Amino acid sequence: MHFQSLLAVLSLLFVAVIGDGISYPRPNIYVKSPHFSLKVNGEYMYTVNYAKYDYVHFSMDEDVDNEIRIRAVTEDKINSYRISPENVPIKARVEGNELIFTIKKAHYLIIKINKKKEFVVMADPKETNVPSPRGSGIFNVLDHGADNTGARVTRGVQAALDAAGRQPGSIVYVPAGLYLVGNLVIPTKTSLYLAGGSVLRFTGNQADYKQLFSKSDFPGHFGTWWIQTAFDSTDIKVFGRGTIDGNGKNSRTNKIIADLLVPAGTTRFRADGILIRDASFWAVPIIQCEDVVLTNIKILDRFDVTQNDGIDVMESKGVKVRRAIAIANDDSFSTKTWPYKTGTTVPYPYPPQPQSDVLFEDCFAWTLCYGFKVGQGVHEVQDNVRFRNSVVYYGGVGIGIHHLFGTSVAKNILFENIIIEDLGGSPGGRATWLAIHIAEGGRGVGPVEDVTVRNIYARKIGKRDGYIQGFSADAMVKRVTLSDVFIYKNTTAATSLGAMNIKQTQFSEGIQIRNSR
Repeated sequence: MHFQSLLAVLSLLFVAVIGDGISYPRPNIYVKSPHFSLKVNGEYMYTVNYAKYDYVHFSMDEDVDNEIRIRAVTEDKINSYRISPENVPIKARVEGNELIFTIKKAHYLIIKINKKKEFVVMADPKETNVPSPRGSGIFNVLDHGADNTGARVTRGVQAALDAAGRQPGSIVYVPAGLYLVGNLVIPTKTSLYLAGGSVLRFTGNQADYKQLFSKSDFPGHFGTWWIQTAFDSTDIKVFGRGTIDGNGKNSRTNKIIADLLVPAGTTRFRADGILIRDASFWAVPIIQCEDVVLTNIKILDRFDVTQNDGIDVMESKGVKVRRAIAIANDDSFSTKTWPYKTGTTVPYPYPPQPQSDVLFEDCFAWTLCYGFKVGQGVHEVQDNVRFRNSVVYYGGVGIGIHHLFGTSVAKNILFENIIIEDLGGSPGGRATWLAIHIAEGGRGVGPVEDVTVRNIYARKIGKRDGYIQGFSADAMVKRVTLSDVFIYKNTTAATSLGAMNIKQTQFSEGIQIRNSR
């Protein structure tokens, strides 16, 4: 048997026997966390040391009791801890330097022990419909010359994608290992499966990529889309428990800004289960697409790299993002309508498009900017954008609409059932739980209309006043309804704007408070 094929088989066998919790091989470019260990039902999971936080990713059976034991390796004992989201029904106990709890449902959690470095615990449900490494309709990248040792830039992944594209409905299988890859284009009606323990890694060297765009506020930088869909494509899927690693800190040192996973000009795109980390620019921009569903997506960016948004939905229709975590210096989850000739030279597939019917649900944000946001870029209409059942662990602004750049309307916007646990950053001088505001960025202004803010729990309100503020009589914020907004840990909903700390309301009209009780 070929040596690389043998390694792939051994990796699969290893994953299969780990027990009730499935851990994935840790590539040798990642270092074990020196701060935390974690066991699921007595079995150690693979932890990773990272920048401001460490993390662990595993899968587990649901609807059974799973004992989680987190050891604070560098601590003699646990004096304090925080488990976020705070509304998750977890009853933990402490034994020495171990934090112990039981869960039946997979969660994305952020654990802080003794007020020190955070530990991001990402539990996914066990995979279903896992493809075989080989067989009819399966294109294993190792059979197409891919190198999974990370020793060189490999063209085998794109070769497998090209071959699969000639047989619509096929799956490209990426076994465990480290793959340094250049630009990838996924053909129509093709799926890309990243097995647990596989890492597609951006090299950070300009010579390995095509320059696809520039950005005016990054002079001299080389912009590219790293992994993208073919234009005018349909039925593409990226799934599995593998990792897409943007090598962002190094890339920015080399003056590269790269969008990592880019569905663009495609219909019925699906992504599930992938871990995406260290973006040098926007991690997942969804560009001019229709009927997109993202589930179980984990975005782990650094706080010392700027403009590394988590998920940006741009000029698309019918997009659903469910059960996702996005950690970033910049916005975690946002929407935009942004023409490529305005400040950038990105080759979008189509002329400017309106945006409609976007849903973010069961999402978890940690950012220095906005947790959940509409705008910055409303050059085309944004209509029916909803953020529901989600949590901000920490943010500069919890939720908001920033109508900056563009003259179109943002309308029918919903923020519902959102918990804002902590605030502290100060993007653009804001730093508040709610910022709905219109500003002139040199490209015109437009209105914001019909906004509902309902069932919001703002445990912190930020250092600045809240905003529901237009720009002028021609660019106003109109018809904002606030319902059941709970400030701090009050159990009674606020009944006035003052009680919500909303003090900036110039050029707005039709603000109403309608509590359910």
